[in-house]
Amino acid sequence: MNLHIIASGSSGNCSCMEHGGRYIFVDAGAPVSRVSAVLGAMEEGVSASLFVTHEHTDHISGFFPLVNKYSPYVYASEKTADILVAKGADPDKIFILDADCSYDLGDFSVTPFRLMHDAAEPFGYRFDFGGKVVSFATDLGVVSDYVRRAIEGTEILLLESNYEDELLKKSSYPAVLKSRISGSRGHLSNRDALRLVGEMSGRGLKRCFLAHVSENSNDYELLGRYAKTCEECYKVETEVIRQRRSFLVSV
Repeated sequence: MNLHIIASGSSGNCSCMEHGGRYIFVDAGAPVSRVSAVLGAMEEGVSASLFVTHEHTDHISGFFPLVNKYSPYVYASEKTADILVAKGADPDKIFILDADCSYDLGDFSVTPFRLMHDAAEPFGYRFDFGGKVVSFATDLGVVSDYVRRAIEGTEILLLESNYEDELLKKSSYPAVLKSRISGSRGHLSNRDALRLVGEMSGRGLKRCFLAHVSENSNDYELLGRYAKTCEECYKVETEVIRQRRSFLVSV
């Protein structure tokens, strides 16, 4: 299976897994031209799915162009779907998912789980490809015991590592935005992300991608050192995803 991380961060979020001749998108926050450039020519007759985590612009800005080009089956929570429909999406082409329910979609299954974020009804997603488990957990203010249980057994994790506490405090962001980012319905700090990697290392985690990195209140060199720490201390292969850079990995 190929995992394409097409975009990650406030400038846009979009990933795509190629598995069994199928394209499985998570979010559509990148220009379709970029998506096409990364994926190349899609073979005729290949099916596609799009799982939307929530309705914020950096996750759906490319929704309509992507849907028009790839004609994916679209999956989202009920409240997220309502917002997509209000923006013009066809309600007959969106499938409503419930948190904590496992859906068998042929050659893989998916289990949505709830996240704490200031959106209508945000989801993370856990995908099971016949034993290989890939989970997406970004845009969450806190890691609860519920989230830990939801991703337990995950082998490959795309995890938010948005900000460094001291850099956020020193940033030029207004106080209200700093409070929003660091709040329980905001974004995940480096400290909390690394703690989760350590906890999950004993529960099956083998590879982690630190994603949704802020360019104003984080530091890639620092994150690189954190990634090395995860590898040396937790034995989890860890890589940092930069904004506006695509990343391909075979898993």
